[in-house]
Amino acid sequence: MAKVNYEKEWQKLKQWVITDYITLSREEETADNIETLAGEILRLRKVGEQMDWRDDTHEFSNLLDDMNRERE
Repeated sequence: MAKVNYEKEWQKLKQWVITDYITLSREEETADNIETLAGEILRLRKVGEQMDWRDDTHEFSNLLDDMNRERE
């Protein structure tokens, strides 16, 4: 069995979650996405928060804080 660098894969996955969360959070609701956009954002938020909790880095929660400050 091939040796897998799980830490590297974890970081790639977390970066994907963060990038998608930012992208979708800035997307406007349209007739095409109104039924799915809010649910997808919520799903990514839960995944990001869960990953923060598991790796104890607070990267995602820091992102949320930064995004909230931008809106103020």
